[in-house]
Amino acid sequence: MAGRKRIVVIGAGHNGLIAANLLAEGGHEVTVLEARPIVGGACVTEELFPGYKVSSTSYVSTLLLPQAVKRFDLPRHGYKVIRQDPAFFVPYPDGRTLTLHGDDRDVQEIAKFSRRDAGCYHEFHAVLERVGAFVKPLIMKPPPRLDGRGPRNLWDLLQVGLAARRMSPYDVQMLIQLSSLGIADVLDAWFESDELKAFLCSQAVIGAYGGVHQPGTAFLLLHDVFGGVDGAAGVWGVVVGGMGAITQALASAARERGVAIRTGARVEAIELDDAGRAAGVRLSGGDLLRADTVVSNATPRRTFLELLPGSALPVPFVRHMEGFKDLGASLKVHLALSELPDFTALPGKAPGPQHRGLLNFCPTVDFIEEAWDDCKRGSFSRHPTIEGCIHSVLDPSCAPPGRHILTCFVQYGPRHLKAGTWEGLKETVADRVVAEIARYAPNVPKAVLHRHVYTPEDFETVFGLTGGNIYHGAMTPDQLFTFRPVPGFADYRTPVKNLYLCGSGTHPGGGVWGACGWNAAREILLDIGRG
Repeated sequence: MAGRKRIVVIGAGHNGLIAANLLAEGGHEVTVLEARPIVGGACVTEELFPGYKVSSTSYVSTLLLPQAVKRFDLPRHGYKVIRQDPAFFVPYPDGRTLTLHGDDRDVQEIAKFSRRDAGCYHEFHAVLERVGAFVKPLIMKPPPRLDGRGPRNLWDLLQVGLAARRMSPYDVQMLIQLSSLGIADVLDAWFESDELKAFLCSQAVIGAYGGVHQPGTAFLLLHDVFGGVDGAAGVWGVVVGGMGAITQALASAARERGVAIRTGARVEAIELDDAGRAAGVRLSGGDLLRADTVVSNATPRRTFLELLPGSALPVPFVRHMEGFKDLGASLKVHLALSELPDFTALPGKAPGPQHRGLLNFCPTVDFIEEAWDDCKRGSFSRHPTIEGCIHSVLDPSCAPPGRHILTCFVQYGPRHLKAGTWEGLKETVADRVVAEIARYAPNVPKAVLHRHVYTPEDFETVFGLTGGNIYHGAMTPDQLFTFRPVPGFADYRTPVKNLYLCGSGTHPGGGVWGACGWNAAREILLDIGRG
């Protein structure tokens, strides 16, 4: 076939697989290389305990691109998502609860804590939706270069400007606040209930290396209006078979398109030709794969500072990447349970609404900030924040009959501890997480059959997430949009010709949605068409 190129994709995470599908559809010879024994990257299902299918890292879905689901016919390849209803169950130490469904019932729930806040909530969410409507079209294309002079770039800048002019001054101000303030500072202007603010803060700081006053944490609230399940925005879903079913479906679709997927194939270096262009990759075993184009789903730091020789990149570019913020403070704790949590605030061990949604254990704003205070001093939080999901309630296939799997997203723990090692701290981490949940469900400690901890160190060494950052890099204003990962290179291209990025370290950032891989593939196909 005339114009057919050899393309190597580094990493079989969801973005790499989406890019591979589109590139293969374009008629090219595509090979995906995955260092681990299984595909999926950080979107994977593993049997951490016999008989339990565990979503090891990412754990619920709301953002996955509908166009990818349809185009690759993912349901035919095994993809199925079940909406969580309620979306959230939040118990508090005083016995009260906040149960959120993502609809009008939420107002009545919030009124239990503050009638004033209940009256403000719809307007607050409406503002988020309007700001989201401005931002969402920008997700599915490269950001315009601020220094660009070409017709396409000027047109993109004009479109952004015109869209901004259609927003009210109040909505523009909200966009600026979301982009520049800490989540607590934004919420203080809207709500009085510490319980509601604590819940919203906990959602915004997920994956952040910072507390509730960290600038830019408020921006992650827009995830609530970007995604959805079954047409309902702001809710999450459990993937049948675990999150790995997403990447297994993408891999199956890719193989149908002729993509070769190699596991256990760790890339050690990106090879360059005499002109400094990407010409292939070298594997850890010494094998050399020649390619016309290399697409990296690895993190920006690994791609640029580990896989390439320093001389391949301009000095200012290298200096910027050396300062790229990609430290993480998140952990995952997986608990195999003999019975469901019996919450003091809503008793019962039979599956009920208190077990079907995401569980939130962050009672106050100060509680979250104090957990961060421990981390910024170099230690794991004495009282960690926890978001839990009992996957097996909606998908019984994930656990043996009568058993359950409770996945806990935990904060905060620094990538580099001030004292001790993460390996030596794992039992302490599990103990603190179980103890925190036991404040609300006293039966949990005796119900634990197995437990497993992934630390920030594990995120880096096992899953390739540099710094333990689940987003490949901080999702702060200085590292989003046209600045992600480097100013002037937010269009998935790099200073090295024929080398592209497609991972979460590119625009629009982290989360299991696949926009990075989708956008990168379209830009690559444009270049191949020109070349």
